[in-house]
Amino acid sequence: MNRRQVIKTGLAASLATGTTMNITAQNSEPNHFYELRTYHLRNDLNPRRIQDFFQNHFMSLMKRLDVGPVGVFTPISGMQSPSLVVLIDYKSLAEMQGAMTRMQQDKEFMKAWQEFEAANELPYVRVESSLLKAFDSHPKVEVPPTDAKRAPRVFELRTYESKNAFSLRAKIDMFNQAEIRIFRECGFAPVFFGEAIIGDQMPRLTYMVGFDNMAEREKSWATFINNEEFKRIRVKPGWTDPEAVSNITSAFLRPAAFSQIK
Repeated sequence: MNRRQVIKTGLAASLATGTTMNITAQNSEPNHFYELRTYHLRNDLNPRRIQDFFQNHFMSLMKRLDVGPVGVFTPISGMQSPSLVVLIDYKSLAEMQGAMTRMQQDKEFMKAWQEFEAANELPYVRVESSLLKAFDSHPKVEVPPTDAKRAPRVFELRTYESKNAFSLRAKIDMFNQAEIRIFRECGFAPVFFGEAIIGDQMPRLTYMVGFDNMAEREKSWATFINNEEFKRIRVKPGWTDPEAVSNITSAFLRPAAFSQIK
């Protein structure tokens, strides 16, 4: 599938589920689109090589293209290890397509990429990629505040699968109307929330939240589960787990030192 087909397919899927490009009442910014990649590595293939490539070449390219923020993470638990998870924030599908074109015209990056791929040992086994559309109430990646003195956060990447597009729509409405706000009140640091437009395990949504450490994560989730407003909305018809969610998977990630999200 070429780039034009990907863009058209993504738009068609978005329209089919009633998720046209909305502008939020909060900040009048169109919903961004996210590419979420997972590079499956092997210890015997020197996984450090791919981190060096992203740190020294890919992040520089994204800066030249004015694309991002870009998050780069390695798994703590919940997914194959070693792996590298890359999150790229695009302001629109047009920006994504333009970045692909400009990438191929960037001689410095293309030279580095060709050298990386042409090395004797494979840089990775396989890569999975999905395209996500930001939720109306959280229209772009939110980078948690940080400074040189604070320790890197723990990030939780969660995926909720639904039985059909309508039950997924109900779960997204639950997030938009209340759940993200409750997350904030309970100590979560929301990073992104996205509906899968292209990818596997569809229909689904994926989101990422950050915590200072695992102890704070347990504390925040316990506070959330016991939150009185959440107790009310979780039993609302259409929003209950049996109606809206068919499967949940979760992984814990640590940010790379050069990640723009940490």
